[in-house]
Amino acid sequence: SQQRPLQVTTRDVAPGLPVVNETWIKANFTDPEQRSAAQRDALAASDALVQELVDAEILVLGVPLYNFGIPAALKAWIDLIARARLTFRYSETGPVGLLTGKKAYVLMASGGTPIGSEIDFASPYLRHVLAFVGITDVQFIHAERGMQLGDVARQTALAQILQLAA
Repeated sequence: SQQRPLQVTTRDVAPGLPVVNETWIKANFTDPEQRSAAQRDALAASDALVQELVDAEILVLGVPLYNFGIPAALKAWIDLIARARLTFRYSETGPVGLLTGKKAYVLMASGGTPIGSEIDFASPYLRHVLAFVGITDVQFIHAERGMQLGDVARQTALAQILQLAA
């Protein structure tokens, strides 16, 4: 069998993304066939981000741990991709993720917070959000406590990456 060429899509959310507001919410809850041009424009960035996820087989998130949680820009991305009928649906038993069959790697760095500790609110949140949209095969790679461990934190993360690549 012939392998497909690897396609990589890079999305840097650090410069910022549109935030969910009243216009976005109204557009999102309007039937797609009934949306005005302005409503389609309000959802355009979200639609593009959702399509990137639908098309992806593997998701790699590089996440700094800021003040025990995730950066605001990543939260904006999550708000824009958590879309009923597109990335999850409601069922009689609760929400069901629609982005199944995907693998996610979360590369997380922190200055002082131990990843996975009781004061790390980012890791469990990201695991929950990814599962909410159907991505349950999630592996975390840590470069934690960089302010204390310095280069050891980076070397530990690199060793985890090299082990995965082997």
